[in-house]
Amino acid sequence: MISLRFKRLKIRKNSIKISRRIIQIFAFLLINYIILETILPINLISLEGIVKVLPILNSPRNPLSNGAGILEYIFFSMGLGIFPFLLLAILILVLLFTNRVFCGWICPIGSIQDLCAAVPTKKRKFSISTHKRLLNIKYIFIIITIIIIFPLGITKNANFPFYIDFKNQLGIFADQPIGFFSLSEFIFVYFPQLFQNVFLPVQLGALEFGGWIILISYSLIIVLSFWYPRIYCRYICPFAAVSSAVTEYSFLKLARNPVKCVGRSECGICEEVCPKQIRILDEPFEFFTGKGECNLCLECKEKCPHDAVLIKFGNV
Repeated sequence: MISLRFKRLKIRKNSIKISRRIIQIFAFLLINYIILETILPINLISLEGIVKVLPILNSPRNPLSNGAGILEYIFFSMGLGIFPFLLLAILILVLLFTNRVFCGWICPIGSIQDLCAAVPTKKRKFSISTHKRLLNIKYIFIIITIIIIFPLGITKNANFPFYIDFKNQLGIFADQPIGFFSLSEFIFVYFPQLFQNVFLPVQLGALEFGGWIILISYSLIIVLSFWYPRIYCRYICPFAAVSSAVTEYSFLKLARNPVKCVGRSECGICEEVCPKQIRILDEPFEFFTGKGECNLCLECKEKCPHDAVLIKFGNV
């Protein structure tokens, strides 16, 4: 009887985490619905239109989803010389009203990283200065992509022969620029093809230098995810770079109750459990987003012993 009560108390205490895990599993299978079609004798082709464009980073070549993240469509349109006003407006509105809930609760790559972090290892953190420097990497990737893709679109309308030559020089990057920085592309596309074409026939020599860089880099990211939660989301993900610039102004935020919060010296648990290494207690009580880095995973809210973390909507 005591054991049963303890289990119920533990479930109640971790209700947010359990709910998030259930939603993550459901979302992963929904987005990659072909997994369900393979396992179960059902036809889910009707889901293709629903999950084809989502505000998360997903590989356009993923054979399990038949879709891509909205950021990929935005850059694809720019490469065609079409400025995607509608897509940008939709993305901004979604981020303003939902913040980065998609990152924390729905993104398949986020779920995979959370799965890695769930392995019982001693979690580590970078020093504050190193963490701040590493946060800039994802912005560099986005800036490089804009510098290359935006002029490509302009040349289509200004000098079409040059556009064709420019696009041919860029190769697959012209059509799928985000894929080069996508962990989704590596896990669901690059690695399966690599395993089939290289590792199975034992032809490692066939892998070019660039292929080795991709293999080593993303393999290292996955390994580090066991010790550094959400390391890809923090420092590499292009969608994180774009969304963090918007969600600082989102209507949906987390706040701290100034009466209940006792500060870092007496508690600091919220910062200890934050998978994004956000310095929550350095931010104002009115709201905190970690400069747009917060995924609203609500780990801080669930683990706060003083019930000081609040969900807030609006500017009041």
